[in-house]
Amino acid sequence: MTGTILAFITYIGWGTGDIFGVFASRKIGAYKASAFIFISGLVLASLYIPFALADLRKITLGYFLLNFLLGAPYIFGNLLLNEAFKRSSASLVGIIVQSFPAVVLILSALIFKDAINAKQILWTIIIFAGIFLCTIDFGDFKKGKLFADSGVKLALIAAVMFSIYFTFLRVFADAYGWFWPNYISFMTFPIALMAYKMIFKSKEVISMPTDKKVLSATFLSALLLRSGDIALNSGISKGFASIVTPIAGASPTLFLALSSLIFKDPVTKQQKIGIGVTLIGILLLSFFSF
Repeated sequence: MTGTILAFITYIGWGTGDIFGVFASRKIGAYKASAFIFISGLVLASLYIPFALADLRKITLGYFLLNFLLGAPYIFGNLLLNEAFKRSSASLVGIIVQSFPAVVLILSALIFKDAINAKQILWTIIIFAGIFLCTIDFGDFKKGKLFADSGVKLALIAAVMFSIYFTFLRVFADAYGWFWPNYISFMTFPIALMAYKMIFKSKEVISMPTDKKVLSATFLSALLLRSGDIALNSGISKGFASIVTPIAGASPTLFLALSSLIFKDPVTKQQKIGIGVTLIGILLLSFFSF
């Protein structure tokens, strides 16, 4: 029962958290929205510190620096994700980013020699086929334009950054638990914000949103996403990995359903097929990999 509850906390948290992030990004821009989501997330995560103090002494300077170095691109990837949500279809961007576990599976097999079976390879191929349909417009491709949609390109870059981060996260988690690696990564958000301003040549400054709905949305986004993180990792640490991991992996179903209903962003017929194929692959990878 406990495992199921934790699993659905993650499912709801991950499935709805980015909905509020999309809303905030489209109202005040990715830079400001991300800043408030990061700040809120760091404050909320800090409440868990008393439960993770035992692992704090296990962090060496070398681990901290490597963790920090890996965390900055991951947080920057979240900024790119919010920028992609602002520019393109939320459903399309969401499904592209949620494909990253398939890449983690491959990288883990190549780098850490993790076992990978025939089913996992097949499901991964299905996911990649769906992403191909989501991202490649054959009309634009014939004209020499690989990614005409800038939001799609940003979503792909974010997915790559997430894949690299979650592939190597195990190194730090094995050394000092699941909490501190993520917390240290979130501490890098000022660097990610500066990188965003440089790359996008933005002159935005962080200021308190005057719209209370936007401020509430950034807080709810952080609360839901971080609650999902804690529930997932708590479930895995308590021995419920076989329950929480598949259900958490199915969270794109909730995000797609809500984003389609709320934002009604236009997508082409080919992209709809791609979204469907990718979602099927993600669900197969989550529930039927063994």
